Amino acid sequence: NSQKMIPLLPRKQLPKTKSRYSKTQEKGEETNKDPVSREGIKRMLLKTREKHPIGSMETYSGPVGTSARSEFFDSYKQLNKLSQRNRYEKLEDSPNVAYLEEIKKQKLQPKPFGIIKRNGPEESIDLHLYSIGDSYASAFSYGLKHCRDIKSINLKSNRLTERGSKTILQNLEGQSIKNIILAENKIGTKSTEYVISMLENPKSSLKYLNLENTGIGDNSVIKLIDVLSENTTLKKLNLARNNLSDKCSRSLKELLKFNSTLRKLDLHWNTIRGWGAINFFEGLYENDNLQELDISWNAIGKNNDLEVAQTIAKALKSHKNLQHLDMSFNYLVKNECLAIAEGLKENKTLLGIHMLGNECTVDSKGFVIEVSGAPRVEQGHFFRRIIEKPNYKCKSEIVNCWVCENWVEMNFKWTPGTSGDAKSHPIFLHLECDNWEPELMKETPEGTFELTRAVPPGRVKFFFSQETSPMKSKEFKVQKLTLPLSRQLHYWEGCQAEVKMKSVNVAKSTGVRCDMQSPFSTKPRTPSLVYNPPELELERIPWNIPVSLFKDYKFDDDKHLNNCFEFDWKYSRLTNLIKNEEDQNNVKELLRSHYKYFRETYRNIAALSGLEYIAIGGNDLKDFLANCNLFDSYYAISDLGVNWNSCIVPKEKGQVYNSGSALCRYEFMEILVRICSDRYVRNKLCNTVTEGLQIMLQEHLIPFMQNYSSNKWRMEKYLCENVDLVLKCHKQILESVYKKYSGKKAMPGQKPFMSLDEFKSLCNDANIINDQFTSREVDLSFHLSMMTRVDELYSKKHIEMSFVEFLEAISRACDYANLPAEIISEEEGPPVANENLPLWKKIENAMPRLLKICPTYIQDNFVFPTAQTYHKMMYRSPVNS
Repeated sequence: NSQKMIPLLPRKQLPKTKSRYSKTQEKGEETNKDPVSREGIKRMLLKTREKHPIGSMETYSGPVGTSARSEFFDSYKQLNKLSQRNRYEKLEDSPNVAYLEEIKKQKLQPKPFGIIKRNGPEESIDLHLYSIGDSYASAFSYGLKHCRDIKSINLKSNRLTERGSKTILQNLEGQSIKNIILAENKIGTKSTEYVISMLENPKSSLKYLNLENTGIGDNSVIKLIDVLSENTTLKKLNLARNNLSDKCSRSLKELLKFNSTLRKLDLHWNTIRGWGAINFFEGLYENDNLQELDISWNAIGKNNDLEVAQTIAKALKSHKNLQHLDMSFNYLVKNECLAIAEGLKENKTLLGIHMLGNECTVDSKGFVIEVSGAPRVEQGHFFRRIIEKPNYKCKSEIVNCWVCENWVEMNFKWTPGTSGDAKSHPIFLHLECDNWEPELMKETPEGTFELTRAVPPGRVKFFFSQETSPMKSKEFKVQKLTLPLSRQLHYWEGCQAEVKMKSVNVAKSTGVRCDMQSPFSTKPRTPSLVYNPPELELERIPWNIPVSLFKDYKFDDDKHLNNCFEFDWKYSRLTNLIKNEEDQNNVKELLRSHYKYFRETYRNIAALSGLEYIAIGGNDLKDFLANCNLFDSYYAISDLGVNWNSCIVPKEKGQVYNSGSALCRYEFMEILVRICSDRYVRNKLCNTVTEGLQIMLQEHLIPFMQNYSSNKWRMEKYLCENVDLVLKCHKQILESVYKKYSGKKAMPGQKPFMSLDEFKSLCNDANIINDQFTSREVDLSFHLSMMTRVDELYSKKHIEMSFVEFLEAISRACDYANLPAEIISEEEGPPVANENLPLWKKIENAMPRLLKICPTYIQDNFVFPTAQTYHKMMYRSPVNS
């Protein structure tokens, strides 16, 4: 009760305050009785535009870049305020706001696809593979309605149906759009009608229409084509994979006949065949403007109707502007392909043709040629189209299309003296893209040989040939082939030759690239120049030993054998064994007359001793005597020991190359005479050594010694023209191998020679050792090839192999080994050795193995001879008398 009460005052008597919440005004100001006046709203909205300068077309900065992305999300955050502001101020919504408002109505997630993008032109919208569906398509169309100057829209693979695609197309009205891609959507009839209406518009600027795999069908296409026949803007049309049939072929014919602006037409994977194909290509025959056509996978030849192929040939023969054509996988059989090929021969403007999946192929010059074998589906261009290029990387495979593969016009030149020694006509060029087939080069007034060809981009492999002799240019790099080339090539009429190459020239293709807008001067399907050799009767070049590689070999003659015999007689102890002078002289003459048998037998048996200095060991001698049937009751094996000990000790000291533990040449002759003495004279079967020796020679020794004749092989197989030619043609290999494997045991200043160990290393490294050619045959090949030397006691020339002896040794090795021809490709199958092959062929078969152990520069540059090479060495033009 004692609290002081504050009296209540009227409102007018309250003191003035400066509170921010005070509604009082200064005295004299008029009070606004309407709290929501027009001026107040205006001030509020002006502040909103200052604070949020987005959301309307006045401030729309475009759909590209990070700022566009930020604007999109800011618009989403302030969507309500921006929408109210635009309505109050009657501002046009930006594409962001229009799109987001529709998203909000349909309760969808605010995905920015189509409305903003990171990069690219502002007038282009690319939504391919976004799978937006019809719901987002509706929202997107509202945003699209507010976009300006859209030139291109790509809606490929977006799960659109007729409803979604129609909504988008409706909102494209009024746009000067040039490209529309609706591929991989089921757009339906209504959407097609909107496209048709756009094309009917006189102001239409549409240049590219892609309706691939949209399921529009024949009826819709017929309506579309009826409009396109009068259209003057569309340049590129894709109607692929729509199951179009012959029903629409007449309309397609009218399109090709009357439309003057269409440049590219894609109809792959439809069912245009039979009379439908005839209609289509009749229209193409009357067309002068189409540049690219894809009509692959249409089963054009399914009905095996030659009339279809003839109509195609007629159209392609006359068309002057078509530059790129794909007719892959159309069931075209051989006779149909040949008909088309004939029509194409006169067409010099069609730069790229695809014919995979038919019974033909296209070569590097653009000719259609027949091919055997069933086509492989994986080679088709279904995944590598000629018009609609995929973004993914396709399998790389040369199809000889100048356009797709960007072929290059390249000039090849052979300059005599600079490129190589060849300087006379004809010179041929062999390109890998031609399967190495020769093409005649043109001789210029300056004396060079040139040829301009279209080649694939990148590294080009090639070589040259003069007549049929292959050669490589010194002006280009050389590259070793992964698989050696061995192929029968056709040079001119009546002339074919086998070419073998392990390395070829390689160069980077340089020149003008193939461009449809400005094609290079090289024309497709240009026939090659033809070489007509002069009609000359060639004469045979005489052949004999003095002009051969065998000329330096010293063959055994009577004089040389007599010198060898006198040397052996001198160092033997036979003069001490035979006391009677007359008997001694008779034995000497008898041995002299049969000395060649002793020498041949000694060389053959001693070669198997395995010793560095050849000699006959005890076991080898016993085997020889047993084969001669000399062991019996008159002469036992135990008797041999006495004779062995009598011969094994050298008569004189200093015989460096007499092993002392085995029989050298003169000791072999001596021990046979001692055996004769013991067998016949000691047992009183004969009175003189001469009589016993005659009997032993005729009944025991000569019949078996006749089997040992190195000279027989030499005369029957080795010393002939064919072997000489093969050795001459491969002389570079043989000289290189001999040089590499000789000289290790030569003294300083001494001429290099090849030892037995070095020859063994060569055979091992060259991989010519096999079941027929073992270490035993290696020793025989080496020693039987050596020339007979008089002195084999103080000189070692008889084990130092010269080059001419090496030629015989390696030939013997090839004869023993009997190697098959080298494997060139898996298609040839496994090689098979033939025992009946002549020696020259066996040597030729072994040369690739010897080449592998040559220095790299020889491997890269050596050119194997051909039949024509041998022919040129055997024949010549007649010599004027």
